[in-house]
Amino acid sequence: MGLFDRFRKSAPATDEVEERDDLDAERDEDTGLDASDDAGADDDAREPSDLTDEDADDGSLDDPAEEDEEDLAKAAPLDRVDNGPWDSEEEFGEENRIDLGALQIPVRDGMQVRLDAEEGTNRILAVTLVHQGGAVQLQAFAAPRSEGLWKSVRTQIRDNVVQKGGAVDELYTALGTELLTRIPVRTKDGKAAARVARFAGVDGPRWFVRAVFTGKAITDEDVRAELVQIFRGTVVHRGTEAMPPRDLLVLSQPTAVKAPAAPESAVRDDIDPFERGPEITEVR
Repeated sequence: MGLFDRFRKSAPATDEVEERDDLDAERDEDTGLDASDDAGADDDAREPSDLTDEDADDGSLDDPAEEDEEDLAKAAPLDRVDNGPWDSEEEFGEENRIDLGALQIPVRDGMQVRLDAEEGTNRILAVTLVHQGGAVQLQAFAAPRSEGLWKSVRTQIRDNVVQKGGAVDELYTALGTELLTRIPVRTKDGKAAARVARFAGVDGPRWFVRAVFTGKAITDEDVRAELVQIFRGTVVHRGTEAMPPRDLLVLSQPTAVKAPAAPESAVRDDIDPFERGPEITEVR
């Protein structure tokens, strides 16, 4: 696969699909978590509660009709300042990262980076990281300085899934409160199945990052741990410009952000120039 192979935005990612014999709902091409229909996206902005890693949000989030003070509280890992995700103005761990503008993401050997771009405008709306059979999609949004988005977004996700006849479980992890969702679908051969995704969110200084874990990131703890580490090693560059809360932070074409050079005495003399590194794919 080439460094910048391109696909349609609606190309499927590595969702975890469980076959279930007791589901009789026909597959809805828009599962309630997609940013665009498989047949093609419309131009309407949708919220991160409407998304899976198959497609990216194509605009800002809708403001919920009512929010109480508890919904507006920031939600993030207790050790976020020490272990990320970090704001670009904070002190953060040094490692090799890919610079996508609003997001700077750690790289791993063999990791595939998929850029989810909007057809017509070529805006990069999200990035999906595929590693060891699992995947995580990341998107960043503008947020108020003193208010969080994740609690209200969780409510919207739950409502969307229930409307589609799905099920939602709350999980309490080192990332905070996550949602495990199952949406009834039909496989290509007509069998009843469930589309499974795991949603996490982190409120930072004037930004919110949403992560959607799929594939082995749901079923394999080692794969999940690796992708969580990549997520937590991410740096968010919000910028100083004024933006309405819930607006998407559009990503840019990648450039390498190198870690500080090692002393000459520590440089390896057995580096394999053909050793596999991260692959980058643009999905349209």
